[in-house]
Amino acid sequence: MREKIEVFVNGRKIAIYRGMNVKHALISYDQSVYAAALAGQVRVEDENGFLLGLEGALADGAKIFTVGSKV
Repeated sequence: MREKIEVFVNGRKIAIYRGMNVKHALISYDQSVYAAALAGQVRVEDENGFLLGLEGALADGAKIFTVGSKV
C-alpha cells in the first residue's frame, strides 16, 4: 500500500499522506484558502456538489472544490 495518495483541489493534483483529511489537502493547496474555509468564507464540496467538513476523510483520487468569495 502506498504511503501517499493523490487528491485534486480545484483541479490541481496534491499528494498527501494516507489518513490525512480535507483540511490537510487545503493547507497543501494554499494556506489562505484553508484559513478562508476555517473562517466560513468558502465552503468545500466534493465533485458531486456535496458539502465536506474540514475533518472529512479523503480517498485516493478524490476531487474537492472550494466555493465562495476567497477562491
